[in-house]
Amino acid sequence: MFVAATIAIAVGPAPAVASWSTQAACSLVFTGLSWQLATATDRSPLTRRFWRAATASGVLFTVSPLLRAIDVIVEPGRESAAWTVPSALLTVGSAFLLCFMLGPVPTDGDQRQRHGLWLEASTVLVAAAVFVWTIALSGAGQAENPAQRVWTAIGAIIMFVSAFAVTRLLVVGAAPFVTACGLAIGVAFVLHGLERALNPQVAGVDDARLALIGRLVPPLLLAAAPCLERLGRRTSTGLRGRRARLLVPLVALAATQLLLVGQLADEGLTVRTWGVAMGTVVIAALIILRQDLLLVENARLVAQLDDSVDTLAERERWFRSLVEHSSDVTLVLDRGGVVTYGTPALRPVLGQDPAAAVGRRAGEVLRPRDRGRFDRLLAPVLGGRAANGSFELAARRVDGATVWLNVIATGRFDDPAVGGVVLNVRDVTDTVALRDRLRHDASHDPLTGLANRALFNERAEALHEPGVRGQGTAVLLLDLDRFKDVNDRLGHQAGDELLRVTAKRLRRSVRPGDTVARLGGDEFSVILADTTERAALATARRIEAALGRPLSIGGHTVRPLASVGVAVSGDKPIEALLRDADEAMYEAKRQGSGTRLFSERA
Repeated sequence: MFVAATIAIAVGPAPAVASWSTQAACSLVFTGLSWQLATATDRSPLTRRFWRAATASGVLFTVSPLLRAIDVIVEPGRESAAWTVPSALLTVGSAFLLCFMLGPVPTDGDQRQRHGLWLEASTVLVAAAVFVWTIALSGAGQAENPAQRVWTAIGAIIMFVSAFAVTRLLVVGAAPFVTACGLAIGVAFVLHGLERALNPQVAGVDDARLALIGRLVPPLLLAAAPCLERLGRRTSTGLRGRRARLLVPLVALAATQLLLVGQLADEGLTVRTWGVAMGTVVIAALIILRQDLLLVENARLVAQLDDSVDTLAERERWFRSLVEHSSDVTLVLDRGGVVTYGTPALRPVLGQDPAAAVGRRAGEVLRPRDRGRFDRLLAPVLGGRAANGSFELAARRVDGATVWLNVIATGRFDDPAVGGVVLNVRDVTDTVALRDRLRHDASHDPLTGLANRALFNERAEALHEPGVRGQGTAVLLLDLDRFKDVNDRLGHQAGDELLRVTAKRLRRSVRPGDTVARLGGDEFSVILADTTERAALATARRIEAALGRPLSIGGHTVRPLASVGVAVSGDKPIEALLRDADEAMYEAKRQGSGTRLFSERA
């Protein structure tokens, strides 16, 4: 469109009509695209509000060149002074949209950062004011009537405000649009203000076609702005990089100095030259002030960095002291399970040199008794399938002693400072021994070491599972005869010794897998699994014979006797067998002593 319009203006019979019509078309495109963005649901409320304002301004931008095109068609020789209404519409639309471009002042960052940003923005704004001053005086100097002077002032204001909006976008970066879009709108308004400020020169130019082509640039930039908004990605920082922020004020200073040198060479010391000179001095002062602030800020940051380094060094020494004096072992493994770091606690716990552990696999360092189980438990954490794992294992020290270790594995592959698996290893040998002792005490008789009633019931319950009883199950219930006489004649210590000897003889008379329990007092019970009636009776007589051997207690010879009741069945519950054995035992007692087998009575 721009190329076709340029050709039509350059060689066509109606260049003004072509120019104003093209401007109207571009403004219409800007209006339509702005409305699409204003109604888009994926945009923020602030962005939609701005593009609604852009739509309203676009309507004024479209009407203004249409009116001019109509004026040219109706009255081809009409003077530009009569075009006040179209110019006013364009100016009002620009001012309206500029208000929304300015937007709220950002509050992110600390106070020092905001002051620095506004100093840099002020430097650029002073440079813009210098150029606006020069351009405005040039336009006002050639103005032929008050109306042209008014338009020159309005153009200067538009230029300055547009420069402020663009500078704010570049340096501060708080805008409801992407940077490229804001730049396109800002430059379009600057060019519009430039045309207004140089209205006398534009009106008196010899080649009107060139001016008409130049007027196509602002509406073309406006039409491109919504497209840039769609293509760009929203950022909240704009051009706030350190290099850009330092470069922009220097460019502003260089531009004003070049302008000052040119004016001094062309016209000497005039009002315009004095304004440019004062502006250059102000810009230099602002840059010096900003540099001083940067030096102060750098000194503060260096001091803060020194404090941070000292704090980190102190924390590192504190942490290293904790690690080196901890009784727990810490190992760091790579993905292959190879040790990359080991703490000094390896030496007292496993007798290993921490430096020698590096480069070896964890299983070679910890030396678990069941290496396969250790590898299986550690594999999910090493493979990343589990974040952590905890288990106990028996390991061998270098001197051959067995220790129990509690191992907690934690995957830290995402942490660049670790990049592996951390093993926290604690020696829990005493804890395991205490736990086993408590478990044994809870299930065994403290005097004889035999199973107590709780363990007896647990073993009996296990026989209910299918396939465990085999040929049959037998329960032997025995009671020592005349045990009370031993207690009364020789004392309770002698009675306790008799019970201990009885327990030893019972264990030696049965198979290793049979259960021997002390149910209380001088009453004992034996569970024989996978047995027959004949084998059970043989075991009972073997027990009776073993218990009947004389023994010496406290210088006295004691010949203990026992009454044994036997009950055998392939399907009866253990509770029923225990009752049957009790009945058989009392039958044996009524007979004086010996072994009796329970039999069903009709």
